[in-house]
Amino acid sequence: MGPPNADVEIEQIENQPQSKAKSGWRVSLIGGAIASLVVLIINLAITLWSINLPTGVFEVSDTGRRVLFEGSCSTSRRLNTLLHLLINILSSILLAASSYGMQCLSAPTRAEVDKAHRAQKWMDIGILSVRNLRLISWQRSIPWIVLMLSSLPLHLLYNSMVYASLSTVNYYVYNVDERARWSPASSIIDGQGATELFELAREENWERLTPLECINGYATGFQTSRRDVLLVCGEGFESDQKDAYSKTYVTSGTVGSAPNSSCGESPFEWVCPNSGCSPCQDLLPAVRKQADDWKPFGYRVKYCLSQPVRQLCRINLSMPIAITIVCANALKTVVLMYAAFHPPKEPLFVLGDAVKSFLQTPDVFSRDMCLASADKIKWLGIQDCAGPEFSSLKRRRWAAAASWRRWSMGCLLYCLALGVAAFFLVWGVNTLGSPGIRTLWNMGFGAASDATLIVLKTNYGGYSKQEKEILTSIFMANAPQLFFSVLYFQYNGLFTCMLSAKEWSDFGRERKSIRVSSKPLGEQRSRYFLQLPYRFSVPLLLLSILIHWMLSQSIFLVAVEKLINEDDNYQLLEWAFATCGYSPIAIMFVILASFIMVLWVGITACLKLPTPIPLVGGCSLAIAAACHHPDGAAQLNAPLVPLQWGVMGNSEPQEESGYRHCGFSSEEVDEL
Repeated sequence: MGPPNADVEIEQIENQPQSKAKSGWRVSLIGGAIASLVVLIINLAITLWSINLPTGVFEVSDTGRRVLFEGSCSTSRRLNTLLHLLINILSSILLAASSYGMQCLSAPTRAEVDKAHRAQKWMDIGILSVRNLRLISWQRSIPWIVLMLSSLPLHLLYNSMVYASLSTVNYYVYNVDERARWSPASSIIDGQGATELFELAREENWERLTPLECINGYATGFQTSRRDVLLVCGEGFESDQKDAYSKTYVTSGTVGSAPNSSCGESPFEWVCPNSGCSPCQDLLPAVRKQADDWKPFGYRVKYCLSQPVRQLCRINLSMPIAITIVCANALKTVVLMYAAFHPPKEPLFVLGDAVKSFLQTPDVFSRDMCLASADKIKWLGIQDCAGPEFSSLKRRRWAAAASWRRWSMGCLLYCLALGVAAFFLVWGVNTLGSPGIRTLWNMGFGAASDATLIVLKTNYGGYSKQEKEILTSIFMANAPQLFFSVLYFQYNGLFTCMLSAKEWSDFGRERKSIRVSSKPLGEQRSRYFLQLPYRFSVPLLLLSILIHWMLSQSIFLVAVEKLINEDDNYQLLEWAFATCGYSPIAIMFVILASFIMVLWVGITACLKLPTPIPLVGGCSLAIAAACHHPDGAAQLNAPLVPLQWGVMGNSEPQEESGYRHCGFSSEEVDEL
């Protein structure tokens, strides 16, 4: 029912002073540009600060990196996790601001809508639209394309701007008789016998380990904290062999190969006695249980003497990537500022803008189409939608707000992403020998180990070995980031369509004031978002940050360096290799978060809209058709007061059909 004194109310509103506040969309866009500028300052400051940091290069070509941290591997892992969380927060802020700017730039003006309708076409209003690009001016389409292209470095490179590297050390395993510890020194092999080894261990304060501690300390493909080890045996050696020993050289930090092994297993195969070609990783639980009877070389080990080495794990920053990110960030900031301070004339950003414009200046191409829906216009065309019709009182579900193409594309992308993630998870777990959840959890998020490395082929020229490995690993590690961003935009678009339909349908149930992006007049409402309310946009942004971070911990760049013995100090590093590592537990969490996304959008899609009002889906022609007065007159003051959609009480039945007129009105209307 309409207000009893609508004319008086409108007159009072006209006499009210107009708001001097900036347009809501401009405030939001300026806020996005400022956020982009803040991120730019952070990125630029880090890049400039890193220029004078050590390169960490030793007798290899400069890979353009700077060492941010060097020290304990556990500290390095924690710092790496926190830095990637920060990177994903910053990148999500940039992408959100960029998405907002792209939606503003692709929004049509009233003149462009009229031109499209004249050409038997229609435009999208209130949603991020690609189809609008060919219908809007080049002054907005080119900045839109620049914003899109400047997002590619963020997807493909940003997470690899900072990466961790492990420092591994090769070592000897000595199998010695305990009796040599108390024997006089002798020289039987290269001037050094077992007695001299014991003396060396005593002088350098080698650590004494139990058999179990020794197993745990050396059962790793990346040996970062220990070097040579004496396996002290209490029995088995003949009396005349007490000063003799056997030794094995172990190459740590290799990808899928053990020393002198035809089975291609891990470097610590020596830990497992008589393992054959069974991976030692699978046999470790049994070996640990029988640690008191541990016989890696046929002799029972009483204890070990281990040479400790200071860990030199690193957090590195790639200068070429950092410079690329700064340039892309700067480009985004400039474009967002341009979009905010060069607004188009009479833009139609949200549904309320379109309703206001079409009520005050009726569209001549949509007369007698008051019940036309977006689906009908898309399927039948503009000409076949003309003329009166009867609409059933069937309430539709929220899912009907988005086109079948949008739903199909979203489902296809989701199934593809889920299939790839599930494949990598199954493949990774099988590669690890199907360990339990506790084992996978203990491996951690984004933690590299020899068992979770992906062997990459870099058969392309023009670059050094290090550059090839890093480039290949970077693009492989960040491909999921780009794919998820495309999926997220599709996901965000579905919510935008459904919430837009909910807002539209509410006008058929109750009288409401319209929400506009420009300065609000009268009882109009203005907000700093477009179609997504904060209760949806904020959780979606947080979910995006979380999944981007988990993806960065699921598959990631791994660089391995070798500790070089410089005067027995083991302080220098040389390049070993770079590849990608994966974390099965992180992949599991990504899949779980994906299910939550689907559940959220699925439950929302199943809700029923409050009224059977025809859905416009952002279609400019369908919106215009719902804004005609029965006599075709302009309704200049109607947008200033609350409106309702329905059967207009003052409309007479049309002669040909006998139907009455439906549309938006500030006057009394009846429900359809």
